[in-house]
Amino acid sequence: MLIGDMTWPDLNPGPDTHVIIPVGALEPHGPHLPLGSDTMISDHFARRLAAAVHGHVAPAIGYGVATPGQRLGGTFPGVISITGATFTTLVTDILTSLARHGYRRLILLNSAIDNIAFLCEAARHLTEHVPEARVMIVNWWDVVGEDFRNALAEETGTARADDHHAGMVESSLVMHISPRAVRPDRLPAGGGTEQPRRIGYHLYPQPADTATSSGIVYTAAHASAGLGERVADRVAEQLAAAVRREFAAPLPS
Repeated sequence: MLIGDMTWPDLNPGPDTHVIIPVGALEPHGPHLPLGSDTMISDHFARRLAAAVHGHVAPAIGYGVATPGQRLGGTFPGVISITGATFTTLVTDILTSLARHGYRRLILLNSAIDNIAFLCEAARHLTEHVPEARVMIVNWWDVVGEDFRNALAEETGTARADDHHAGMVESSLVMHISPRAVRPDRLPAGGGTEQPRRIGYHLYPQPADTATSSGIVYTAAHASAGLGERVADRVAEQLAAAVRREFAAPLPS
């Protein structure tokens, strides 16, 4: 299942073999989550998806495009990013190599929002040059479902608007996936929310009143491994269903 563990005679994809490329980032997620949280989440779901659809998992792309400071709650150590041009070239080269080896069902499983446009650019490039390939770009949060997220918000009292980067759901996922990497003792009182001014556009340099002392723009007050397990099971189920649906139609010839 894991391409990195295969020998070259094992790498023999059939026409129906899916290949999943986990895509993450290396950046702060509050004082309580590891810098590699996005990559951990993508890798977890890639392995579960591969088991569900009998696919292969490529080694994860652990570096992404820099997230604006306002989403991170300020400037903190740990942002190790690459430019959009470099990222697009990297992903394009990986997709091209996989297609050269016979993969035609390629899935980019992403956990960092600022990667999306560049993943789309790489996918467009591949499908223009390998027209018989199909590329799916999917973010784990896009398949959870509105009803499920609304139910969690009502159950925990954590508003959807307060539950994004390093918030309740993401913190819960990492608590479930890699509990030894989480430091819940470092969460500030109240889950970390300082209610900074939130803006929907980007300003450089970042306005001081949009920054936090902890790097938690939202709140992780009700995060738990149990909640993370529920979210993970939901995502894995919906992700597999989405992949089966989108690849059910014949591939372009």
